[in-house]
Amino acid sequence: MIPFTVIGGFLGAGKTTLLNRLLRETVDRRFAVLVNDFGALDIDGRLVAEHGGDTVALANGCLCCTIGDSLVTTLLGLLERPERFDHIVVEASGVADPGRIADLAGLEPRLERDGVIVMVDAAEVRERAADGRLTDTVERQIRAADLLVLNKVDIASDLEATRHWLCQQVTAPIFEACHASVPLDLLFGLDRHGVTADVAPSSNFASWSYTWREPVPRKALMDLLRDARQGVLRAKGIVRFDDAPDRRFTVHLVGRRLDVRDEGPWGDMPDSRLVLLGLRPMLGCLQRE
Repeated sequence: MIPFTVIGGFLGAGKTTLLNRLLRETVDRRFAVLVNDFGALDIDGRLVAEHGGDTVALANGCLCCTIGDSLVTTLLGLLERPERFDHIVVEASGVADPGRIADLAGLEPRLERDGVIVMVDAAEVRERAADGRLTDTVERQIRAADLLVLNKVDIASDLEATRHWLCQQVTAPIFEACHASVPLDLLFGLDRHGVTADVAPSSNFASWSYTWREPVPRKALMDLLRDARQGVLRAKGIVRFDDAPDRRFTVHLVGRRLDVRDEGPWGDMPDSRLVLLGLRPMLGCLQRE
């Protein structure tokens, strides 16, 4: 199954800037990116390997496709291509509901919903939401987020008020950024079959590695990972739980989706290990057991 991510947010929030970074900086991962308009993307000509009308193939293995008359038709056509992609990303239009687009993954067995990233303009979002003509659109987009990127914090006039307003609207983790400067591993860093990503240090973002010699209390760990207030954005590990100490469980958290799977007997494996990635101010309050 191919992970499927949607990047949404109102007009001018920074979606295209984030996609440009994704296309320029990606290494060792083949992304297929679906966009509404090639013209808005400033693709470095040195990256372009082939231009095929409605597609641009990049030298780093990524592919950029324009969405034609139907997103579903474009997506199905992409899945039928001979190339194998590691991840598919859709840039939702500025007035679309990204949550509904992400639901397409549930209708196509070759796709796996990997999350919704919603870009928010810190300088404009409260004004947009206060406009009765736009309130439903803006709030629906924000509520769909598995990760909310509060962008343009460098030009926001009342950032603290915007933070407070957003915390009343959503339970999703919030990452603050300028010019859509978000560590790409924060968006796609842990997949079900990959290796834990090494994320560059940031004042807002950090990772923790935990080990347990004894079986781990299942309820305590599940409650912690489900509590969005802790700021945990990604988690991946192999754990021996107290209620099944002879079994090996894989634990994955992507956004608000938590998956725990029984992988068989524990055998001669070493200690339980869990890696967490999240927002430093909140995640820093976690204590090692």
